[in-house]
Amino acid sequence: MHWQYSCLVNVIFFSANMRKLIFLIFTSILTLNTITKADPLTLVRDLVQFNIAGHPVLHKSVEWPFDPDVGTRRSRQYQELNGYLGENAIERLGLGIDGYDRERLEQQRKRDDGHLNGIDYLTP
Repeated sequence: MHWQYSCLVNVIFFSANMRKLIFLIFTSILTLNTITKADPLTLVRDLVQFNIAGHPVLHKSVEWPFDPDVGTRRSRQYQELNGYLGENAIERLGLGIDGYDRERLEQQRKRDDGHLNGIDYLTP
């Protein structure tokens, strides 16, 4: 029994040391490939550039093409296609894009004949 206990302790001790050794080897391999240039002038320049003046990306000027009248033109096109306030847009979405929109529209009109907003209205 004493022998089994000592083997168990050796295995646990060995595995803890192995974990430490693997961690040490792994971190040393990672630090071998890093090349740092820490000149005093570089440190001062980086300190000023990134902390005082801001990141260089913040100082780039970007121009976006902007047309303020495009909303009015596109609104007209949207209303021609989907109706005022998009009243035909839902119907167009329900018809699908597979080329069977006319057949589907006929089926929907037959199905919805006699219905108004989901309620059957009285027909004489």
